[in-house]
Amino acid sequence: MERFKTWPWPFSYLAMVGLAYFFGLMDVLTIGIAAPAIAATFGVSAAPLAALGGTLSLVGYVIGALGFSHISDAYGRRAGLTITLISYSVGSLWTALSPNVINVYASRLLTGVGIGADLAIAAAYLGELSPHGVRGRFQSFGTFLGFVGAGVTPFIGLLIIPAFSWGWRLFFVIGSLGALSLLYIRRVLPESPRWLISKGRVEDASRIVSKAEEFYKKKYGVLPPVEQSASKLAIVKGGKVPTLSLVTDRRYLTRLAILLPVFVLYYIYTYPYLVLTTSFLSAAGYTIASSLLIPGIGGFGFALGAFLSYVFSDYIERKYLISLLLFIQGLAMFAIGIKGPVPEEVGAYFLAAFSNTFLATALYIYAVENFPTRARSTGVAFTDGLGHIGGIFSLPFALSLFLSLGFSPTYYILGAFALVAAAVVLPGILSTRRKLEELTD
Repeated sequence: MERFKTWPWPFSYLAMVGLAYFFGLMDVLTIGIAAPAIAATFGVSAAPLAALGGTLSLVGYVIGALGFSHISDAYGRRAGLTITLISYSVGSLWTALSPNVINVYASRLLTGVGIGADLAIAAAYLGELSPHGVRGRFQSFGTFLGFVGAGVTPFIGLLIIPAFSWGWRLFFVIGSLGALSLLYIRRVLPESPRWLISKGRVEDASRIVSKAEEFYKKKYGVLPPVEQSASKLAIVKGGKVPTLSLVTDRRYLTRLAILLPVFVLYYIYTYPYLVLTTSFLSAAGYTIASSLLIPGIGGFGFALGAFLSYVFSDYIERKYLISLLLFIQGLAMFAIGIKGPVPEEVGAYFLAAFSNTFLATALYIYAVENFPTRARSTGVAFTDGLGHIGGIFSLPFALSLFLSLGFSPTYYILGAFALVAAAVVLPGILSTRRKLEELTD
């Protein structure tokens, strides 16, 4: 697989994994955006509803990431993606049909279970299908399609939610459409050859790679020569998922000790920004229309950040890029906290959105590069999944900050967490444009 100089599969594979990201990341934002309308329907306060609903989603993320990611390492990436799509699609539809606020909370928990694993498994899958020289680029392109979902979600909410009394329900129905991609995933997407080799299924892996070679020759003409060292490094022992090795092997334990705090700090400031900003803006004196307009227009930065990640991911050393983007995130939180006129808040939100998706894409790629094929989804779950614990506590924490200190100090404190994370990531490994097997197995 490392002989290929570019993506050796049909573009539709990227698009389909991107679709899984699209609906997963779209649903991350839905509860925060729809909270004022849901609260009006059921006669409760918007900010506490968004905080509790978001917190329950994050609890689900941790459960799903650790549970389903292990299934992905044991039974295959396709099986893991299928389970996650079913879970979050059913959860989102349940939210749309909720007769009361209790059902909203329960459905957010189920949706979180699916999304938490979906992001970890999709990251591992794309990383394993990509040759090392373009791994960042094409993993970023898949996530770019996903972050388009994050970018358009506030805008969809702005168009739909105020238009009908039941607009928020239609908003969640749209989020449930990810289940439609299941047929394609089950019938077309190949299993990860690296995962197959880790299970000793070398012949199955060889057949899949042969199809990639045929596609590559048809599109590009000549196959580059095989690098002999790469084929030797790719063969690893199969068997059960060696979860304990991630904490007993000093190499992986050190990586966990760096990456887990980075993800925790990232989610401590990210989820209040994503989930509570609309409600905080409304409570701080902005009109409902303005509180939807600021993330609605500023949210286009999500797609730009993911696109720039596609362009630059393989040209800048990953850990330094992550550190720089965390620094920009801190500045963006400070800018939101200034509480300026609507155009300035739109600009601050755009900067935060742009740098956040650029950063999130880089973090997912970096997590994939830090762990071995036989436990890659589990390793990503240990960092990204457990990192959501920071998000679980961040929502009530941010809400209490807002109620006691006000709008501006809340965002200044959130920005400080981003600056700390920028320093924590620096001792990590160098990984850009290096083969996965050289970094891990």
